[in-house]
Amino acid sequence: MSSMLRLLSIMTIAGSLAFAGGDGDVINYVKRKLSRNPQVAINDTKIEDKLPIPGIKGWSAYVVALDINLTRGKETRRVKFEDILFVSKDLITSELVDRKTGRDVRSIIQPKMPKDIYNREHLLYGNPNAKHKIVLFSDPLCPFCRMAVPDLMKAAKEHPEDIALYYYHLPLTTLHPASEALVRVMLVAQKEGRKDIVEKMYRIDIDPDLEDEKKILKIVAEKTGYKVTPERIHRSWIDKRLGHDRLTSRKLLVSGTPTVFADGKKDVTREKYKSFIKKK
Repeated sequence: MSSMLRLLSIMTIAGSLAFAGGDGDVINYVKRKLSRNPQVAINDTKIEDKLPIPGIKGWSAYVVALDINLTRGKETRRVKFEDILFVSKDLITSELVDRKTGRDVRSIIQPKMPKDIYNREHLLYGNPNAKHKIVLFSDPLCPFCRMAVPDLMKAAKEHPEDIALYYYHLPLTTLHPASEALVRVMLVAQKEGRKDIVEKMYRIDIDPDLEDEKKILKIVAEKTGYKVTPERIHRSWIDKRLGHDRLTSRKLLVSGTPTVFADGKKDVTREKYKSFIKKK
């Protein structure tokens, strides 16, 4: 979720504890909170999933799908996103912290993996029949991605029978606008089998706040030798692929990058893949 949507989510849903009696109370609670914001008009609100919280008894995590119209000034845009509410027998809250560890419970929620998550279109490195599967959501200009992702790609490339790496693009354009153009270049390169370009994007020296697409493409050409035109990165299939990846990130409650799932479970350490490599 972008920072804007996360802020919207917190502003419109968060609040003091409320009383709950069933699923209907959860929906009514969300609608009541949303209706207090004059910038928001509700199109639809529904419960997508109800998940157990590992190690915490008496509480469940409700994944709520929100479809709203958000007005800012003269502009109105339709926004769809998911958020989590924590529900016990009698209470609803948007924030829940484990008092023993101090950890935000959101970080341990495990959503269900979509059935088509492991598809050849997203397979970057490794054998699809590899023993272990990694799903990665990443942005090439995210500082944390730049530290962690190159090693993960290298491991999957060098150990294809141990690790299959499925790469999902999630450019965080509110934080570094230049990432959108870079990701579009990466998709073109992937389709042409130029995986080396994908790797180079994590090393490219570019101002993350740069928004001039032509300048970005010129820098890419100078730094990597890979030349593409603005027309090539704005094909309909690229728009569709980015839309699919963003939708998948929402279903899996991905709110930042890099987010890693190892064999279907969220890996907060981002290093579980190291244990998958067979020692010789």
